[in-house]
Amino acid sequence: MQIILAVDIKGGKAVKAFAGLRFNYKPLYINNEDFSDPIKLIEITKKKIDLRNVYIADLDAINRYSCNNELINRLLAKFPDINFYIDAGFDYPISIFNYHSEKRTKKLTNYSLVLGTETLKNFSLESYIKQKKLKFSIDFNGDQKKWITKFKNKKSKLDIILMFLDKVGGRGMNLKLIKRLVNHLIQHGVYVAGGINSQGQIEQLKSLGVKGVVLSTLIHNRISRDENLSP
Repeated sequence: MQIILAVDIKGGKAVKAFAGLRFNYKPLYINNEDFSDPIKLIEITKKKIDLRNVYIADLDAINRYSCNNELINRLLAKFPDINFYIDAGFDYPISIFNYHSEKRTKKLTNYSLVLGTETLKNFSLESYIKQKKLKFSIDFNGDQKKWITKFKNKKSKLDIILMFLDKVGGRGMNLKLIKRLVNHLIQHGVYVAGGINSQGQIEQLKSLGVKGVVLSTLIHNRISRDENLSP
């Protein structure tokens, strides 16, 4: 079971995510202390858990406002022992190719790309699967059923994040639904993001065969109480 820190970046700062309402995300504070510097957030989290994976949501790129590519490059260079999962609103295969090319020029290799169904434009999965260093995110925004069917019918093993956008912020999870989806996608590696608010829920997901959990609020709460988190 992988514990993956979620870092939402907007305007160069780490922000507090809640219920997928991105327009209302504010710079991250924990116990009235400014944690909007992603480097600080990651460094403190590394002291709490054996942090090996960080999910980065570039909200500006996802919303087509701008991007936080320079900051992301600094994070990759600053933490070479961490693998970053980068969601930057990828749409067509060319956007993936260009992103990889830019990282190669910087000699940055400690990352994978997350392709969110929210922004994918080409519905042919094969055109994406042949690309390297990828994970898929099924974004539960009302359009998820057709994507679940597509991935269910795909024989080759993929890494898939079930992204419950309306549950972001530790708002609870639907364990029965997740169990059903894990069984539907049995040939894939399944991760869960959004809604997880307790250690017990992590254990429940682990028992279902979930490969990893993407967390923000639960980790922020542990930081505020100066508690460690275990997988």
